[in-house]
Amino acid sequence: MGTGKTVLVTVLVITGLLMLALSFVASIVVDTIDQRIADECEDETGTIGEIIGADEGQCQDGRDMRDRVDSIGQMIGYLGAAILVISVIMVAIRKR
Repeated sequence: MGTGKTVLVTVLVITGLLMLALSFVASIVVDTIDQRIADECEDETGTIGEIIGADEGQCQDGRDMRDRVDSIGQMIGYLGAAILVISVIMVAIRKR
């Protein structure tokens, strides 16, 4: 393998691993948001507060944020995995 290709594969592997780590962090954030929603919005008091508007839309905002972080985290994870697969394919093709 040439020097340029070695550097490219190294950068791709590092990028892929960082993206997978970011996806893992996003899943931890989603779990944290879920826990807060369960604690503050899904009990009897929270449900009543949400119905009468006392929460000022914070419960729904939390659910929306959870959904956005979850979808972005999944997308980053898939992209990171694809980058790692591409780098493995580049190494396998070159070794033949």
